[in-house]
Amino acid sequence: MKMNIGLQIYTLRDEMALGYDEILKRIADVGYKSIEMTYDPNNGEEVGELLKKYSLIATGAHIGINEIENNLETVTGFLDNIGAKSAVIPWTDGIDTEENTIATAKRFEAAAIKLKAMGYELGFHNHVTEFERKFNGKTIIDIFYDEAPSLKFEVDAGWAYAGGADVVAALDKLGERLTYIHIKDVDEKNTPTEIGSGKVDMKAVIETAAKYGVTWGIVEQDSCVNYPPFESIKVSFDYIKTIN
Repeated sequence: MKMNIGLQIYTLRDEMALGYDEILKRIADVGYKSIEMTYDPNNGEEVGELLKKYSLIATGAHIGINEIENNLETVTGFLDNIGAKSAVIPWTDGIDTEENTIATAKRFEAAAIKLKAMGYELGFHNHVTEFERKFNGKTIIDIFYDEAPSLKFEVDAGWAYAGGADVVAALDKLGERLTYIHIKDVDEKNTPTEIGSGKVDMKAVIETAAKYGVTWGIVEQDSCVNYPPFESIKVSFDYIKTIN
């Protein structure tokens, strides 16, 4: 199964002065079929209209747990405006001890249950720490998996690799609880780089995720050091076409 390819708009954060119209046009011109938004409730309606204009969809949005807990109506309104049903927690603290990690997982579970009742799903996006740090032999991802059964997972392949994970094995373990994958490559210094120029076996990542019904792979590059951002996202997209 071929995977649909989207872009996490955070990759282009240094280009935001161009405005959403120009940015979304350029994303579509490269060939991407979707975006994953960062949380921007003041511009949700505009983004929703521009997505239609450029025949894009929003797979979801990265939204912090505090916003979800404290401003749920605004969060769901934003998701409605961009036509998405998925909120993804992009980062978390509260994972410095096993006790705190379990407490954080329970926060996520409560938020996931509340969102599910309203017709949305909640996922979690990892960085390095969630695969690198262990308590009694269990990674933070393991604890979230066990303690938050309603939580979905958006595995960031590059950060998982940098955290010492066997990325394919991690995907196999999460299985049906995968929602999307972040197609991210990292070089020998674990610095994000264009897809295909780093250490991650992205073909295996895409094929494994597809096995569990993941239909969207989302390119994200935290820093574009080899090319300007718009050129970088094209280099990555063009490579993905050769393996997908």
